[in-house]
Amino acid sequence: MADPHDDIYPPEYRAAQQAQAAALKAEASEHGLRLEAYLVPSVAEWVLAQVERGRFLDPSEAVFAAMQVFMELGAHPDLHEELFRREMTKRLNDDGPTIPGDEALARLKERIKRRADHEPPTWVKVPYPS
Repeated sequence: MADPHDDIYPPEYRAAQQAQAAALKAEASEHGLRLEAYLVPSVAEWVLAQVERGRFLDPSEAVFAAMQVFMELGAHPDLHEELFRREMTKRLNDDGPTIPGDEALARLKERIKRRADHEPPTWVKVPYPS
């Protein structure tokens, strides 16, 4: 089965990402992993609203909570399949405008390029008071 990302990202880019994951895995298993995460605008807006409301201390805490839920969902493939089925049904029943596949892929590639050309704002960790 072909990887759906093959049409979006160059193979050498994907290979470099996978090589870095392999190189860091052992040390990260013992010490954790610090990373910079890009959140698409709708997710970024939601996460920052949650921080503003005090639900999370900072965006990394929200990402941590989301990843825990994702990992826990992996232990329940039947539930994962059901959620996926519901989402697909919802989208298939959406009466909004349709976009041909080639056009949708072109738009996606353009969005990736635009985002690569523009630096998003960066959350700076607030130092803990001494």
